[in-house]
Amino acid sequence: MHNYERWVERILSHLRRNLDGQRIEVKEGWEDRLEHVARRIADDTYHGYPDFAPGVVLHTRIRQLEVQYEKLENQVASATSSIIDELNKGFNRPAIACGMRDEGISAGIAQLIVSGGPSVQAVEQGRSEADDFLSTWLKDAEEVTILDPFLFKREKPHPDQVETDAARQVADHRHADELLALLGKGKRVNFIYRGNPDKSNGGPQKVTQGVANRIADCLEGMALKATFYVVEDLHDRVWMKLDKKGRWHANAVGTSRGGIGRRPTYILSMESDDCGKYLTFVHSLMDRAQQSHERPIDFKKPRSNKISN
Repeated sequence: MHNYERWVERILSHLRRNLDGQRIEVKEGWEDRLEHVARRIADDTYHGYPDFAPGVVLHTRIRQLEVQYEKLENQVASATSSIIDELNKGFNRPAIACGMRDEGISAGIAQLIVSGGPSVQAVEQGRSEADDFLSTWLKDAEEVTILDPFLFKREKPHPDQVETDAARQVADHRHADELLALLGKGKRVNFIYRGNPDKSNGGPQKVTQGVANRIADCLEGMALKATFYVVEDLHDRVWMKLDKKGRWHANAVGTSRGGIGRRPTYILSMESDDCGKYLTFVHSLMDRAQQSHERPIDFKKPRSNKISN
């Protein structure tokens, strides 16, 4: 083992000399890294440290040394290059990591970029991309919570054109059926959305009546235990699931359900810590919301015991 340790020391000397030649400063803690590399090379190149024992022909041992050192130099050069790359990555890494900016820091944070546009083909492609991702993601869900202020609002394909009653019914049913198909059967589902304004207040409609009716009609057949929460102030579009192991996960979506496919958007995975904090906010929304278990409520009615902030 004495000769082996001498061989390791010689390799370490080569590594330090190469790094010095590159004017690379070995930072604190990297001595252990260098020794690890040196021992890895030693294990591959050591065949008995050359002491020229009696009975061994001198020129044979010299040739063995030449081959040994050639292999050593190649491996030291490769290891030096690898170490320099790692050092440079450490020096250049920003003090504050951003998963959207820094490659390799948080792989897979951008789950999906959804296509979209004004053409029928673009709309269908965007919907297909989003639905394929979400339906797969929800397969192991025991409970689903969807936050979307316009979840039950269907956008007309051509806002400036008048729809026939038959066309309106078909489109309303499709909007509801596609949403329920994503969820699958036999789940607990929480819908959090904004209701229509009171008729006396006016303002844009946020719940399409035909979509709400279709959802109500299909709940029993889908074996969904649904709770509808109408809130007054909601801007987020977030899909959450509780998996079979009791863990919550979430994806932030860049547009409401009716807008998917009509414009390019994104679906981003939420980090587990952020998901836990966001769940606290969701529960506070539920506590203050008007609830129904039968159907989407059309509008948020004033509460006599309204909670003050």
